[in-house]
Amino acid sequence: MKPPKKVLTIYFKFKPDGFCKRFRLMIEAYLDKGCEVHYIAVEPYPFEHENLIPHIMPTPMKSRESLAFWSYFFAIAPWHLLWVSLRNRVELISVGSPLYACLSGIAKLITRVPLVTLIFITPNSVSQWRFDYSLYEKIETLMDKLGLRWSNLLLANSWGAQSAWKKVYPSAPIDVFPNNVEEHPFEKKKQRQNILNEFSLPESRFLISHSGVLLKRKNHDCLIQAMVSLKGSRAILFIIGDGPRRNELQSMAESLGVADQIIFTGYRKDVVELIQGTDAFAFPSFAEGMAESLLEATTCQLPCLVSAIPENTDVISNSEQHFPVDQPGVLAEKINRLMNDQEYYQQLLEATQNEKNRFVFDWKGRFYEKVLTSLNNTT
Repeated sequence: MKPPKKVLTIYFKFKPDGFCKRFRLMIEAYLDKGCEVHYIAVEPYPFEHENLIPHIMPTPMKSRESLAFWSYFFAIAPWHLLWVSLRNRVELISVGSPLYACLSGIAKLITRVPLVTLIFITPNSVSQWRFDYSLYEKIETLMDKLGLRWSNLLLANSWGAQSAWKKVYPSAPIDVFPNNVEEHPFEKKKQRQNILNEFSLPESRFLISHSGVLLKRKNHDCLIQAMVSLKGSRAILFIIGDGPRRNELQSMAESLGVADQIIFTGYRKDVVELIQGTDAFAFPSFAEGMAESLLEATTCQLPCLVSAIPENTDVISNSEQHFPVDQPGVLAEKINRLMNDQEYYQQLLEATQNEKNRFVFDWKGRFYEKVLTSLNNTT
């Protein structure tokens, strides 16, 4: 196929999370090549470009997370996609999950344009982590299957994610196109001192960081329970980010008697700078795609400890840096050893820095080339 001049995408609203960071990079990959990108959402995205054209879908619901909203969105979005596709004569549809690929199915089938689906999430991510509702999960599973079937190109952002989707949908032709990370120069000692000054901490403290939206699947309970085993030590945990579980997690820390060793920073624009100033990074998620926050942490000159799920071990392959999602005591033991064994600390630091090198590349340029090459091979 010829390079597309008009591309259409859809995501309900832009949020400060890893999914939307990668989603924006996908959009920018097309904009950088001179494409006109149309997007459908329920509110404008927080970035602009002369070739980025919003199509805001009206919705009567104030909440963007309720079951009523999602039911409405799933019913209306396919027809809005078709209308925008026909009116603007789009030449390619590019989305960030099989669920959105399904919503794009009517537009693809009628306009006969190719559909590219990047997979940044695990199966049933909406129903599993937002609703305890079996019927909703069955509907999402069906939509995922249709989205995979209708896509001309399927790209998972990790080998773990590819494997997870393959277990559910063995026939799906999913390739792996991993996330990348960019390195930025910084002064480790200066960043650490900035944190000590801001939070009035003594130099002797061992600073542990975690970043991410405060959701159930991020497994922050494991972090807080690990701090119980480290109660009274010099360890301080920074939970960087905000989300619906913040009050619940703060109450848990207080009830377990570790509130004085856990700092909830809330939403911060300087997330990477904060991580750069800490001594270790812990990431206990139940499920991920390929986490942006973990990739960024690998560039911050500190050892990373991760839950032993495939999506995390794709990034941090050294088994010594893994811990079971349901065993905070194992995480606490590793943190304690990092605090007190300098040789061990250096080994895990070097292992993390070596892992980082695999993910430093031009993601936008490679993605655009991958799209053109793959679609040319299938047309």
